[in-house]
Amino acid sequence: MLEQAVSNLISDDATLSRKQLAMRDRENELLQIACSIVEREGFAQLNMDKLAAASSYSKGTIYNHFNSKEDLFAALAIQALSKKIPLFKSALDFEGSSREKLIAMHAGMHLFSKLSPILAMCALVSRTPAVTEKSAPERLEKLNTLEDLVVSFGDKFIELGQSSGDITLAPGITSDSIVFANWAMAFGTSSLVNNATQSSCVSRQHDTNIVLQNLNFLLDGMRWMPLSCDFDYQKTWDRAEKDLFGEEVALIENQS
Repeated sequence: MLEQAVSNLISDDATLSRKQLAMRDRENELLQIACSIVEREGFAQLNMDKLAAASSYSKGTIYNHFNSKEDLFAALAIQALSKKIPLFKSALDFEGSSREKLIAMHAGMHLFSKLSPILAMCALVSRTPAVTEKSAPERLEKLNTLEDLVVSFGDKFIELGQSSGDITLAPGITSDSIVFANWAMAFGTSSLVNNATQSSCVSRQHDTNIVLQNLNFLLDGMRWMPLSCDFDYQKTWDRAEKDLFGEEVALIENQS
C-alpha cells in the first residue's frame, strides 16, 4: 500500500499535459521565491504583493496559483511533505535493525531541516487555524493526504520494531503515541539546533549529535533494542548519511 502510494506520487508527472507541467514549474518557482522572502523577513512578512514584486509575474498570475497567502503556506507544506516522503522510503529500505532504520529516517529528516529550514517549519505554520481556514479546499485535501502517508510511514517503523521483537509496547501505549513522540522530538530538536544557536543550552552541546542523543534518550526509554549502551548508533547515523543521503550531505558542506 505504501509502495503504491509513493509510486502514485512519483508518477503524477507522467499524466500532466504540457500546459499543466508549465503551471507546476511556475508554481515551484513562486514557492522558491516565497521561501527566499521568508528567509529574509520571516513568515509574517510574506504576502502576495511582495511575492509579485520579487517575481516576474503579475499578482493576477500569482492568484491563479494561490487564492491567498495562507493558501501559499499550505502549498509550501505540500512541497515539504513531498520531499520528505522519499527520505522515509529510503530509511525503510536501509540495511539494519528496526531501530537503525528509524535512526536513518531521523538522519534524513535532520538533513532536510538543515537544507530547507523554511519548508521544515511549514509543517507547523500550515496547521494553524489562520491557514487552514483560508486555504483552498483542494489544497488542504492534498495536504491531508500527504500527511496521512507520512504518518503511515511512521507506523511502518513501529510495526517493524514489533514484528522483529525489538520493541514491545507497554500497556496503554499505541503506535500513534510513538510516532508523535518521534516527530515532536525531531521537529523540536532540529528547530532549536537550527534557529537557537546563541542559546547557552544549545551552544554547550558543542560537538554532540544532539538529535541522535535525544533520539537515544527516547528510544532507550521505550526499551527499543538494542539499547544505546550496547550499540554504537553514531556509526549507524554515519552510514545512513553515506549510503542514503550523500547528496544532501554534499549540499550542506558546500553551503558552509
